[in-house]
Amino acid sequence: MSDTPCVIVSGASRGLGAAIARALAQIGAAVVVTARSAVPLDALVSDIRAADGQAFAIAGDISDPTTAQRCVNAALDNFGRVDAVVNNAAIIEPIARLADVDAEAWRRLFDVNVLGAVLLAQAALPQLRERGGRVINVSSGAAVRPIRAWGAYCASKAALNMFNAALAAEEPQITAIAVRPGVIDTPMQDVIRKRGADAMPPEDYARFLSLHEARQLLPPAKPGQAIAALALYAPRAWSGEFVSWDEPRVAALGTEAR
Repeated sequence: MSDTPCVIVSGASRGLGAAIARALAQIGAAVVVTARSAVPLDALVSDIRAADGQAFAIAGDISDPTTAQRCVNAALDNFGRVDAVVNNAAIIEPIARLADVDAEAWRRLFDVNVLGAVLLAQAALPQLRERGGRVINVSSGAAVRPIRAWGAYCASKAALNMFNAALAAEEPQITAIAVRPGVIDTPMQDVIRKRGADAMPPEDYARFLSLHEARQLLPPAKPGQAIAALALYAPRAWSGEFVSWDEPRVAALGTEAR
């Protein structure tokens, strides 16, 4: 078995997920990356390998149980182990008021944002128990603070936080942590700017526009590095917690590792 830790990252084709995968590879971990879009995933793997990192891609829908198992199989076949899972895959649509929202759109969002995390963690659990591994669930401040017209997204992130707490309570051999990654310059922000005007209150919509125009959105690499450190080094005592990417104790993880 390889001495190199291996981490599975979902939603890794772009944005925060790609940044997490790059940060993990830079630290020295092997990564299995998954998302629906094969072309950007393959480009990410090529970039990591070109920098002497180890990576493997699995294209698929994370809400499909077969995708989760394929990711675990790929990790075992290529790297011999699974040390952590980063549940990053998420969508924000529907952006709509609760009175107007389509039930099928809610169902699809929960399939990706919540069920996908459950399936990937479940598939990896035998390996994670054996290795004392970690499950890092990428949550949001929206889990604890409602944003008008984001009801589905807010509810899904609150559910993800409770899944994290339940996983920590049921699986004492692993470390489960939910993390707030901040407001990041990712394709999800593009969706908010393009689709939010019709449903969000003007003042809420204007806030996101101003963050973009003032260049105050976080570059994905910053929270990406913090989440990579959590995946490899978070202590067992934190299991079940909801942490922020920029907490001093989180920043110290990477420093201590070096």
